[in-house]
Amino acid sequence: MIFIYIIFSAILLYYALKYGIRNGFVELEANKEGLVYYKKSASLLEEIGNIYSRVSTSKSKEAKVIYNEAFDILLSEKKPKIIFKELIEKKEEIFKLSIDD
Repeated sequence: MIFIYIIFSAILLYYALKYGIRNGFVELEANKEGLVYYKKSASLLEEIGNIYSRVSTSKSKEAKVIYNEAFDILLSEKKPKIIFKELIEKKEEIFKLSIDD
């Protein structure tokens, strides 16, 4: 009788793992585009930070505001594509600020 329980448990475990892993891969594929945009957004924030560190002291307050806004955008609950577009705009703003020096 115990042998039957072990076999039955093994079969149930097999199907649970099989469908659990398959569903995980399906979910990963569905969110792949969002993950790509999050990665690009993180890189953009790093670039904004690099530009912020190069801005002269006369415009550092304005640059800090732009950097903080960019950081808030990255942590917002918006869709990844929208976050990426807004971060591109912030990068252009801070880049113009650094060129004006």
